[in-house]
Amino acid sequence: MKVRFKISDERFFNNGKIILNSLSEVEDRIRTALSQEETIDIKRRRPKNKPEYDGVDAKSLNKALRRCLDTYSIKGETHVENGVFFHKTKEGFDFSIYDENYNMSRLYNYYQGSIGVLDGDKKIFELYKKMGCEKKEWKGKIEAIQSKVEYNTDYIVDKEMLTVAGELQFGNWALIYRDLFRLLDADSDPGIDFYIYVAADGELSNLLSDQTVSFKQANDVISEYLSIIKTPIWLISLGIDKI
Repeated sequence: MKVRFKISDERFFNNGKIILNSLSEVEDRIRTALSQEETIDIKRRRPKNKPEYDGVDAKSLNKALRRCLDTYSIKGETHVENGVFFHKTKEGFDFSIYDENYNMSRLYNYYQGSIGVLDGDKKIFELYKKMGCEKKEWKGKIEAIQSKVEYNTDYIVDKEMLTVAGELQFGNWALIYRDLFRLLDADSDPGIDFYIYVAADGELSNLLSDQTVSFKQANDVISEYLSIIKTPIWLISLGIDKI
């Protein structure tokens, strides 16, 4: 089924609107990515004691949205380990935008900095898959940093942009709690400066499943936990128009 994605509603928490105003490039990329035409699969729904109907396949929806985000250089699956963003081997945030040079400095300092770890000289070169790089490309990145600093010395880099992480959540409604716990865990190290949560609007939620996380549910849960969630949040209600 050919569709066009659309942002049908939005909410902001913890001064999220103010922070978004300072992230004009990020906002443009997200809004544009979530307004693209794509093809998603239809799935026949057979609810108990209700008429059958043609719904939307959640997996194809996720894949289509990830293609849209990738088109605008928004990084995909991102997990946090030792205060560093990686892109392979573990489940994490669905997408992210961050200062790559700053992230590299944190990684380098963890493995080869003034403190370092045991066998860090060897382990750092084995990380190319987790960083989504080819082996030769990754070796070049590490050697470029080594040429700038003395052995066992920290690579100091100023952070030049805010760290953004986000979720595309079209699964069971209970998953929002897992997502928020992940945010709380990552917010201490390396720190998430801005969080984007994308959930289905009412119409799309009905096409997916009765148990799908909806924009309204997400809004209610985030509001309930604002006493412990301090990260600025942009909650997006995603819908589709058939073409």
